[in-house]
Amino acid sequence: MSNRWRDFSLIDRIEEAKKQFGFVGTSSYTKTVNYEIFQVVRSHFLKIYTNKVSIPDNEENSFEVKEVFSFIHPGIFTFPTVVGFDPLENFISYDNAMLAIVIYKGQRYLLSVTTLDDRLGTSYVIIVSGGDFEEFYAVELVDLIIKQSLKNSGYFGKFLRIFSVDGKVRFKVLPTPTITLKDIYLKDKSDLEDFVEAVRRNDNGFRYLFVGEPGTGKTDTIKATIAECLKSKRITVIEVDEGCEVPLETVFEYANIFSPSLLCIDDLDLLTGARGRGVNSSNLSSGLQALDGFVEHDDHYLIATTNDRDLVDIALRRPGRFDLIIEFKELDQDFYSSLVFRESNDERLSNLFNDEQIKKKLGNLKATGAFMVTLVKHLLQPRYETARYDVGTILKVIDKLQRSFKHEIKNEEKLGF
Repeated sequence: MSNRWRDFSLIDRIEEAKKQFGFVGTSSYTKTVNYEIFQVVRSHFLKIYTNKVSIPDNEENSFEVKEVFSFIHPGIFTFPTVVGFDPLENFISYDNAMLAIVIYKGQRYLLSVTTLDDRLGTSYVIIVSGGDFEEFYAVELVDLIIKQSLKNSGYFGKFLRIFSVDGKVRFKVLPTPTITLKDIYLKDKSDLEDFVEAVRRNDNGFRYLFVGEPGTGKTDTIKATIAECLKSKRITVIEVDEGCEVPLETVFEYANIFSPSLLCIDDLDLLTGARGRGVNSSNLSSGLQALDGFVEHDDHYLIATTNDRDLVDIALRRPGRFDLIIEFKELDQDFYSSLVFRESNDERLSNLFNDEQIKKKLGNLKATGAFMVTLVKHLLQPRYETARYDVGTILKVIDKLQRSFKHEIKNEEKLGF
């Protein structure tokens, strides 16, 4: 008898709950969700129950929570029971199913947020039962609950990094970048300003592809754009790269849920690949489908980067999927002095970079912003405390760095790292 109750599955418990609340024979809908959404939804209902968050009054975007319950695990001699929710109980756990009675569009539903275990592992699910079969609004109810849960979480309107831990998708809130568009050394910033303005207006969803070799300023430009966009306080920014280990279609799914959202993908080619190159080419089809669904919305924005446009399949970078491709090249000589001042806060040192010998040397090397930052870092060392203001010393340090990295830089590449 004890084995029987120990093996009593969560699905069995949900069926038991359906009997208790009069939902036997009703329609059911099950949605598998990622771990982070699973936790956020459960947390949101706890906040509703404890009156820490209210439900919007908008008739088209509201539901009423009548009760919230949790399952008590059966003991050796006890049956499984559904009890009133105890906010002191550790209900944000894998072991207990959360139940709620929800009213949506005049229909009564039993909501179950729980886990299912099978030979493939653990699945996180939201199950909705109830309602008239001809007016079964479970699908849109679940979508509404997920969106509302996220918008009332600590993630909405933040700068997030998505990554995977043991197969579970996680969010990490990142600090807002301190760099701004004023710190970006491009001759023409009008396209970036158009992007930021579109985000502020929440319309005309732009998709930009940044192309340029390492060190040419792609990353700093993305950070500056993110900082400007977050000023609107209405957009959630999501950052991913190859190391996130989250499928691209899952990334786009989160971006859709968080809308309005700005998705930043570093090294797009490593996530999708290109035909004939053998780099994650199996992800290309799913990436194209996910991107096509993403670009249909005016409140979805995308910035992706690649070191080489040919590494990104032409089907992915064609007009329609991206609105603009911006090329990043070596740093323009007119910005040498400004960048040195930004990195050193030393006006005397920065003025030396207007010297024609230094400008010609750096220009011939096709020096990037990354090289300039490294150069300043060396010049600020204590041993150059006085010598750094000598043109000859600066030229020698440039030569030293060039020799140091010449074997790592191909002939056709710029001196950036």
